[in-house]
Formats: sequence, C-alpha cells, structure tokens
Amino acid sequence: MFKKTAQVLSLMTFLAVAACVTVNIYFPAAQVEKAAENIVDDIYGTDAQQPAKTNKDSSSLSNFIAFMTPTAANAQSVTESDIEGLKQSNSAIRGLKQTIASNHQQLIPYYESGNIGINKSGFIELRNNDGMTIAATAKVRRLIAQDNKTRDELYEEVAASMNIPGSEIQKVENIFTEVWQKKAPAGWWIQDAAGNWKKK
Repeated sequence: MFKKTAQVLSLMTFLAVAACVTVNIYFPAAQVEKAAENIVDDIYGTDAQQPAKTNKDSSSLSNFIAFMTPTAANAQSVTESDIEGLKQSNSAIRGLKQTIASNHQQLIPYYESGNIGINKSGFIELRNNDGMTIAATAKVRRLIAQDNKTRDELYEEVAASMNIPGSEIQKVENIFTEVWQKKAPAGWWIQDAAGNWKKK
C-alpha cells in the first residue's frame, strides 16, 4: 500500500513539474518583417506617391508559401491542407492590401499637409484639421477608421498565413508599425514610442 501511494505521489509530482515547464513557441520574426516590407512597399509605391500594384502576378505575397518551410512552421511538415489555407490567406491579404492602397491614395494629401500621421501603434491618426472643411474632416475620419480596421484584419491574416497563434498577433503589429514608419516618406509625421510627433 505504501509503495503504491509513493508511486502515485511521484507521478503527481512529475505532472506538476511538467505543467510548470514553459513551452517556447517559435515566432518567425524575419518572415513577418519580410512580408511587412513587401506589403508596405506595394501600398506606398516606389516613391510612396504611385498607386499600389494590384496585379496578382506582381504581388510579392505569392512568396508566402516559400516562407512556410518545415523549420519556419515549427519543424512540422506542410500538408496540402496547410498550402490551401495559405493560398486562401494570401487571397484575403491581397484584398485587404488593395483596400488599404485605395485609402492611401486618398490620404496622401493629408499626410503631406501634416493633418494626419502614423502613430506609435502603426495606425493612422488625425493630428489636426487645419485648412480642412467640415466635409473633408468627416471624409478623412471615415477613411482613417476604415484603414485602421483593415490593418487589424491584415495583421490577423498575416499571422494566419504563417500559423502564428492569436496570442502573438501583437508582435506582428509591432513589426508592421516599425515598417510603416521606417518606409514613410520624408515630410510625413511619425509618433515615437513616448507619444511625441516628429516630422521625418
């Protein structure tokens, strides 16, 4: 009886220790950064003034499947189901990217005038409405709201395309924030981590 009790206690101790072990989840930071750079380049255009590329064949997003190697996918084999899921995600990403690109073309004059900027979370923010009519202000507010909502959806789709769990989406957003700000043209307003606005 004592021996059996000791075995049960040993098993319980082992399970308790195992439960305390932290499992490190692989986060493909390099792949996310590359994807972010490709997407932002397409949206901003070569000089951030040209319309984004919308040609399906020219989209760099078609390379997402190449990112999902067994190593990048946490050493798991990529099945046909995984590939099909990636294709669906890429299609969704292209649609979201085109929505952001369309909004971007309408927002460029407001970036240049300093009315709007890219805040510390990587989203567009209305800084002031100097020189804007009431109608223009309302229009810009609508575009900003739509754009920021679409960016949230974009980050979720990028995460899904790389099998990144929902708990890690903040890391995806942080990488995109850095890229949106880094690739913004000179003259645009950027908010730093402390909340201060600076002109590039």
